[in-house]
Amino acid sequence: MYGSNPFTAQDAWNAGNGQSTWDSSVPPPSIFGALPYPSVPSTLPGAITLKFTSLSPTILSCMVVGPRNETYFRVVTNGGHTVLKDAQGSNIALLEWRDQPTVEVRSLVAKQPMGHWLRLSTDRSHRFMVHNGVGYSWRPHDRFLQLSIPGSYDVLARVSKTHDVVTLELTPHAVQLGLLELGVLATILLQCGKNID
Repeated sequence: MYGSNPFTAQDAWNAGNGQSTWDSSVPPPSIFGALPYPSVPSTLPGAITLKFTSLSPTILSCMVVGPRNETYFRVVTNGGHTVLKDAQGSNIALLEWRDQPTVEVRSLVAKQPMGHWLRLSTDRSHRFMVHNGVGYSWRPHDRFLQLSIPGSYDVLARVSKTHDVVTLELTPHAVQLGLLELGVLATILLQCGKNID
């Protein structure tokens, strides 16, 4: 027939019917973006997903719900203080919004400046935090803020945001490392829109 190239067959049919094969005034089609691109997985494998909902009007006053839509935490702001409470209503963390804002987490983080606990890198591209002597880094990647140990490609947690929900995904490894409450707290600080330095 016309060989194995289907475009050759179309060219031959066009030529046989008096039609031009190519319109030289039209540029050839672009294949940029036509090839598959490795995408970011929609969820982290085995992750616990926490959603910051009922933002009133920001993440500084909201509910944090987890699997089966159960309330895990509440974030309550009154005046210059924000309190992170667990599902039973016990205080977990205290944020004080003053000239130099401070953070304190019961049994985990002694009272200190927020900018010291969640330190900005010198090139301003990411933030560091330390827990149990291990350093962690929050970095933007694609549409996420991702938590990992510097030098490792393993993502321990990540944060994403839509217009009315902030989502924190924590891997089982992150939970084993004791990063549940600290991940929630870091998410609040990274998404609150206030200066924490």
